[in-house]
Amino acid sequence: MANRRYLQALAATQGNIVLGQAAAGLTVAVRWQGRRYRGIHPLEPNDSALLEAIARGQWSLGGFRNRDIRSHLFKATPKNPSHLRRQSAAIGRRLRLLRAHRIIRKIPRTHRYILTPHGRNLVTALLAAQHADTQKLTALAA
Repeated sequence: MANRRYLQALAATQGNIVLGQAAAGLTVAVRWQGRRYRGIHPLEPNDSALLEAIARGQWSLGGFRNRDIRSHLFKATPKNPSHLRRQSAAIGRRLRLLRAHRIIRKIPRTHRYILTPHGRNLVTALLAAQHADTQKLTALAA
């Protein structure tokens, strides 16, 4: 199981995905489990940081937890327990948003999540586009 997830993570770098079509489906609101969830805006700093945090290679095999993502998004760990709960709840809402958009899924009987194959392809493409050089992109498009 872990080997298959690792191979899928490596294969995501070789995908042929039309970024405009893939991102268009991501930015609209969706309904999941009877609730409405907003669209994801990959160029917004908060959503971009979240996508970068879940796309880290170290999560490919074992998945990630709320605590793992919280440590990457909120650098300083608060001493106040109520502040820690607030941060944990904020990450929980972001993880539900990603689940609603089918980017991540929960690993059964654990508190861990992994990227879906569609989510891995999409996140890899979005992050590559964010870090791409405009001159190179223009040369490729011409």
